[in-house]
Amino acid sequence: MHQPYYRDDLSCEIVMPWVFLHAIKDYYDMPWYLSQVPGVKATFNLVPSLLIQLRAYEEFEVRDKLLIALRKEIKDMREEQKRYLAEHLFYANVEQMIKPLPRYFALYEKMTALGSSDEVAESFSDQEFLDLEVLYLLAWCGIYLREHNSVVKTLLAKGAGFVHKEKIELLKSLSQFIKTIIPFYKKLMEEGRIEVSTTPFNHPISPLLLNIQNGKKANPSTVIPDVEGDLSGDAVIQTERAITYYEKLFGRKPTGFWPAEGAVSYDFLRIIADRGVQWAASDEEILYKTLKKHEKQAIYRRNRLVFDSDGEESIALFFRDHALSDLIGFTYSGWEVEQAVEDFIGRIEAIHRESETDAIVNVILDGENAWEYYPNNAYDFFRLLYTRLAALPWCDTAMMGESAVNTHVPETKLTDLAPGSWIGGNFNIWIGHPEKNRAWELIYRTRADYEKRKGVLDEATRKQILKEFLIAESSDWFWWYGDDHHTAEMGTFDALFRKHLINVYHLMGATPPEDLFVPIAREEEKEERFLKEPTAILTPRIDGRVDDYFEWLGAGEMDLEQELSAMNMEDFWIRKLRFGWDDNYCYFAMHGDMAKLLEKGEIVLQTSEQRYRFAISETPVEEEGFLMQSGEIIELRVPKMPIYKEEIRFTLMIDGKIAQQIPLYSKIGLAKMDHLDKYWFV
Repeated sequence: MHQPYYRDDLSCEIVMPWVFLHAIKDYYDMPWYLSQVPGVKATFNLVPSLLIQLRAYEEFEVRDKLLIALRKEIKDMREEQKRYLAEHLFYANVEQMIKPLPRYFALYEKMTALGSSDEVAESFSDQEFLDLEVLYLLAWCGIYLREHNSVVKTLLAKGAGFVHKEKIELLKSLSQFIKTIIPFYKKLMEEGRIEVSTTPFNHPISPLLLNIQNGKKANPSTVIPDVEGDLSGDAVIQTERAITYYEKLFGRKPTGFWPAEGAVSYDFLRIIADRGVQWAASDEEILYKTLKKHEKQAIYRRNRLVFDSDGEESIALFFRDHALSDLIGFTYSGWEVEQAVEDFIGRIEAIHRESETDAIVNVILDGENAWEYYPNNAYDFFRLLYTRLAALPWCDTAMMGESAVNTHVPETKLTDLAPGSWIGGNFNIWIGHPEKNRAWELIYRTRADYEKRKGVLDEATRKQILKEFLIAESSDWFWWYGDDHHTAEMGTFDALFRKHLINVYHLMGATPPEDLFVPIAREEEKEERFLKEPTAILTPRIDGRVDDYFEWLGAGEMDLEQELSAMNMEDFWIRKLRFGWDDNYCYFAMHGDMAKLLEKGEIVLQTSEQRYRFAISETPVEEEGFLMQSGEIIELRVPKMPIYKEEIRFTLMIDGKIAQQIPLYSKIGLAKMDHLDKYWFV
């Protein structure tokens, strides 16, 4: 569970509401799901920058930009606040959060017909706006609140026609609920049901684990910015502050760390081990790079990194099963619950059969962002999964600290460790792209300017400035820079990152450099690199070949390698997806290593209601208007109506197992059919 620090400490305002929204939907619900099934154990990682904001939301009058606007009566609202709310109150999954609330979905359809937040602000009546506010909050309420909170239950039953007093009552009830979240984790810890680990304070990519050159060490082709300075001491501060804050909240020191983004290095792990941390975790790719071979069974053993010849200084390491983790995070949300759980159980049973000794299977994933893609906020999935796991005679669930000392599992001692993160075993998500490098350059330059002036600053000011630097080192800012991830709020993320550096100059009594006010992100260029929209009507011949240059000219295009859609980082079977349409059909072309897929692979097209399967074969597959032909490429023709206004996703299956999700982080949808402008969204 993690969020960056969204508060601007100089204005005392929380700029983005994601801590609040996930607090009412996920931070209580996820451990509560587990608590419903006796015997199941798990580890929850709570980042301090999340926890400190979570406590701020315990107060009804918290200075959150969104909540300040929501607390106002509609008649007293300024026009810019209405426009701001119109832009943000539809930030919810349409299928799983908006559609189940009929009035909310009706307002959503009206919004899409109007086309812009400005038109919504001007066109919605006061009652429509009030209903929208309340329904937005209700849509984000998790299963626990819907079943146990009388205010939430009453308003859900009412459905529409809300009054201002009810909205305020709901907001007050939610702030009271948030007060119960941290105590609930403490209770489950004391009962031995869960372990709570943590992360260096501000979820930092510390700077790239003590030395910025690790970016090139992890991937020699990475371009490292030309910067001077040493930020390694910040990693120590981030670690020690995390341990201190954890102890303040939970009454004990943490035994384990999930370093931000699973990013590790030998030197960083030694720092946290020296401070009493007993285990840490990362991705399987790090172990393969360390061992210099892809040995899947190695991640199922205990692994221990030792720092001295006699092994007295060491730390236990866990490496996540990449495919199992991503199936829960990105794939099973589109499956029937029973099918998803059976698939998961079958996969761990296969690991059990193939292991000569007891094995530890580490499933580690984002704890907050996947569940809105599942029906019922994933409650049905986890209920069945935990129930099945608890009943297996050959399998136990365990906390990470327990697994670290489980002597039934063989232990491997490592004397070195390849630096890298949970994505690709490198740091390319956080350094190398011009936008990411520009962000690093601004941090290092601001730090150099501070070092020249800090001698004349008092201790209180130096502490405030250090806090701004630690916040600016959060991995999340760098995650959104570049062309690998996308968000409608990129401009806000960009401005908030630069604001933390601007604050340093204000605290020093100096004028911030002008370029700190210039956006780093170039969103329009970024979208073009990741997803190119179609520019023309096309009707390709479905024969598994690119017959000529003009056949797919004007098609839309998605670069799948940028989205990291493969279950195994080494196996990008399909690297590019092209798409387009004419009056009656949509067309798709998949480019990649087709020779290895023929006669052994299968493409599954999935909508919210249907699943269509096509064997990858040189023999054409045709049924009810669908047509697929494989050869040099895979070409697929789909009638428009089955996918009109649907979100769709493709899955590549090889020998009955998922090999790639297309796309992984998002879904594709045919939004309009009357013109080419913005036909597709991701």
